[in-house]
Amino acid sequence: MSHGLPLLLLVDVPLGTVTAITADLAATTDIIQTTAEDVLAYTGGTPGRRRPTVVVVGETVTAPVGVVHSLRPHPADLAVAVTAVPATEQKLAVLPLLFPDDVVRRVKGSQAALRMPHVVRELLQQLSYRRAHVAAQAAAQQHLSTGASIDRQLGERLLGQFLSQAPIGVLMLDGDAVVAWNPRAADILELTEPDALHRPVTDLFPEDQRTVLHRYLAASGPPGDAEPDAVFERVRGDGTSQALSMAVRQVVDTEGRSRTLVLTEDVTDRLHAQRKLAERTSHALLTTEVAAAMTAPGPLKERLHRCVRAATDRLGADRVCVWTLNTRGELVHAICAENDAETPDTSCQTAQRVLVEQVVAARRPRLDVPPRTDPHAPQPSGGRGSFAAFPLVSGGELLGVLSLTTRLALPASVLATLENIADQIAVGTQQDRLLNRLGEATRALERPLLPPRLPDLPGFDLAARYAPFSQGLNIGGDFYDAFTAPDGRHVLVLGDVCGKGPDAAAITGLVRHTLWTAAQHTSDPAHVLNLINTALRRQNTPFCTLVYVVIDATRTPARLQIASAGHPAPLVRRANGDTAPLETRGTLLGVLETPRHPVTDVELRPGDTLVLYTDGFTEGAGAADQRDPEDLAAIVASLPPTDEPAVAGNVATALMDDAHRWWGERLRDDLAVMTLTATAIHGPPSETADTSTG
Repeated sequence: MSHGLPLLLLVDVPLGTVTAITADLAATTDIIQTTAEDVLAYTGGTPGRRRPTVVVVGETVTAPVGVVHSLRPHPADLAVAVTAVPATEQKLAVLPLLFPDDVVRRVKGSQAALRMPHVVRELLQQLSYRRAHVAAQAAAQQHLSTGASIDRQLGERLLGQFLSQAPIGVLMLDGDAVVAWNPRAADILELTEPDALHRPVTDLFPEDQRTVLHRYLAASGPPGDAEPDAVFERVRGDGTSQALSMAVRQVVDTEGRSRTLVLTEDVTDRLHAQRKLAERTSHALLTTEVAAAMTAPGPLKERLHRCVRAATDRLGADRVCVWTLNTRGELVHAICAENDAETPDTSCQTAQRVLVEQVVAARRPRLDVPPRTDPHAPQPSGGRGSFAAFPLVSGGELLGVLSLTTRLALPASVLATLENIADQIAVGTQQDRLLNRLGEATRALERPLLPPRLPDLPGFDLAARYAPFSQGLNIGGDFYDAFTAPDGRHVLVLGDVCGKGPDAAAITGLVRHTLWTAAQHTSDPAHVLNLINTALRRQNTPFCTLVYVVIDATRTPARLQIASAGHPAPLVRRANGDTAPLETRGTLLGVLETPRHPVTDVELRPGDTLVLYTDGFTEGAGAADQRDPEDLAAIVASLPPTDEPAVAGNVATALMDDAHRWWGERLRDDLAVMTLTATAIHGPPSETADTSTG
């Protein structure tokens, strides 16, 4: 390895590209193949003082942006060429915002073997030019600080022939007064003879810069203690802004007098590019923050506040507000942010309402932005502030207005960003309203699927719990009902229709309506279930499972007739805690023309509990991950005995809590459970028994 040659590091580069690069550059560079994990071992040191190095990042590196960041590219000593393929294209899109093209280049993967040698040569050449430029400045300083002979005449003979052609401006000061300069300094600072001779250098800068510049010149000591380069801005004779990088060194001329040497370089374009980069980065981050806020969960007002807070901070605005239109089309001040806190809307209402109403009426932006004569000037001309307002329109619907006030001038890039985030806020607001409407529709569809309340059954404690899998816009497929039939017997039903959403809601409504209507004639299980099966087959709907229970409370103990249509086996817990599944079998409803639903008779004595549940308790994470009815029976059996009247509610709650603990985030189904506990000796039903469906 020769440290006299530039270093070329190939990081996980494919063989074809390695061969092409080696064939072209092996004679002029040290080439080392390495990996993303080991490349930092070759690129250590202080940026700007390292060995000239070009790093080629191959297409298989999974985090190319992170690798580039860790390398700390620097225009003086390290540049990077990154191979971009479809898998990393999105990640690499941010690189132009973070690094200039002379430091980091992207090369398409399909062209890597062909173009990469040329790109590497260009980067090496740029590093060589930059290194020579820095060396020239260092040589000039060394030449002057060693007391070499200095020709103090003006014009091309300034400071001797060595510096007359220097690409950087050189000034010599006696105190603050300019006593000599080279042609480049004359061009940069518009110096003329004899007007500029002995003129204080601070006079070349605006008043607000002079004090800082004077301190900077006075603070510079010996070369080893020199202050780092600083940037000062001034206005040229044509009124345009200029940014100068200045480095100050103390030297001694041939007569032993102390002089101040100022090396200056016009960095206007560089500073402007840096500001544009910072601006674009800030605007990109603002757009990202607004998108994240408007797609996040939570109340709309909180998300809007995050948006206006981000816009205020990123754009340096005095105030950003969102106005909305309510359901009556009235303009409402929703939220605003000023400085570091949310502000009351009184000032906005009085100062901006008329302007915002004009935006609503015209459905067009309103821009009151004074022109900028200086592209770098932070303040608008004439001392006037800026006001911008954009209508929030999505899907052709006017939803509100985004407004901004600031004392700063607003360039076209800021206005474009405001328009962009206004679109994002509009889309997010419309989606929020749509979700609210869909939520209301979902709740309206769900209401008739479950009874509004459970009936009071004398001598029994009845409880039910229901938890749909999705708490959002999906309507669950589980349902239950309880009522007293005209023949005096109580009816319990718990079922599960195939599917989710409005289709499932329609099937559930059909089943409940058919069941209640059939029970008005007789509550006999065979009669009711056959009619439901016929109704489902007639409508050609998906199948339904349910368990149907008829309670005869005129007997002592109470007699239960239980019929199952493909539903999980009910549980019976006796008063002493013994619990077991019931042997019930029956065909699905809506499948066979002639279904079979055997009836199981069960006696329910005081303290006994019947438990009906849907398959979410046994197959909550899918058919491949199941629990047996015996598992649920063990849970019910483990509950401590209680003398409280709400025994059924305790059992239902315990099963629901256990299901959520057991399935956790794996749960993918609805949960419904109904429990009935006999609490007393039963006799004839009361004349006031509930006979409605609920």
